[in-house]
Amino acid sequence: MMVRVLHLLSRFDIGGSERQLVERLRRHPRGFEPLVGCCELYGKFLPPIRALGLEPFVVPLRGLLHPSAAVAVAQLAIHIRRSKVDLVHANDFAMSAIGLAAARLAGARIIVNRVDLGHLRPGFGVAHRRLEAFTARHADLVCVNAEAVRQVCIAEEGCDPDRVMVVRNGMDVQAFDALAARPADPLPVETGDVLVAVIGNLWPVKGHRTLLEAAHRLRERHPRLKFLCAGLGVEEPFLKKRIRELGLENRVLLLGHRTDVPALLARADAFALCSSAEGLSNAIMEAMAARLPIVATRVGGNAELLEGDRGLLVPYGDPAALAGALEQLLDNRAQAREMGRRARAFVEAELSLDRMQSAHEELYRRALEPLWDLGRQPCSTH
Repeated sequence: MMVRVLHLLSRFDIGGSERQLVERLRRHPRGFEPLVGCCELYGKFLPPIRALGLEPFVVPLRGLLHPSAAVAVAQLAIHIRRSKVDLVHANDFAMSAIGLAAARLAGARIIVNRVDLGHLRPGFGVAHRRLEAFTARHADLVCVNAEAVRQVCIAEEGCDPDRVMVVRNGMDVQAFDALAARPADPLPVETGDVLVAVIGNLWPVKGHRTLLEAAHRLRERHPRLKFLCAGLGVEEPFLKKRIRELGLENRVLLLGHRTDVPALLARADAFALCSSAEGLSNAIMEAMAARLPIVATRVGGNAELLEGDRGLLVPYGDPAALAGALEQLLDNRAQAREMGRRARAFVEAELSLDRMQSAHEELYRRALEPLWDLGRQPCSTH
């Protein structure tokens, strides 16, 4: 009899967690039957999930502090029992919180995902951070995408080291290559321009302010250098104003949301990521698959991806270091090409979907072992 795993996600917006869930469902571990639950039937990644024959169960939730939260927990617990779910796999903050409560009520095991360093972000305050740590400590297992995230869970949140497992993101390089081979949407660039791709939402954590200062430092020595920034977010008004102040109107291009990121990367000469916090960056993974030389901040899982001469790492918030590293790539094209080759080889060898599938299979088997359940009976008996 197949073990049933209920995957929980608030909604199916554009994002790394959502994309990784779709890949996990496409290559679901053998012997485990996937089910899906959400708070809202919304987002770009809903059609791909439905295409797999999976119709999400909806748990209406207006907020964790809203009276509807208790109702949502009860509804989810009933669904877990009626659907004979053995294991709940929660993929974001809100679903980890209500999923933990519902799984305990229903007698199921639960895994919660952690994919960042627990940094404070817009709409995410100290109380949210404490609840996030609480759910990590009390889940049966915590699934993290980088060793750096694992260390945060252990050192800062008090999680048992034996209950925090690293499962790296996976990537379909063949599908990526097919998308990269398509023509990119029009870009305001000319033949001979040197293009640095910057992929990420325009949020403070992504460090675009540092990028602008680095671009200003490079403008004299590299007059054909242009930065292609794909993404939307709350920083956009400030960034537009600062671009004008620095005279970078034709150097730093805010492209908004792009649906052609692989093709955009295929046209670029290099890639930059300036974040103050990252788990295992999907943006870096895509740049590696595109064989681009990469400059990234030494935060979170970035070093795990780029160590071993697969990229250059710089301190966060240091425009001079960022500019210097980019200049090193621009002035040493042979070194940059070799760096990109090693990056692609790493993605193919270490970040394949086969590896991710096997890692999730091991994760689920460990979560269902009585030894990992602190003495409770296995949920698969219900």
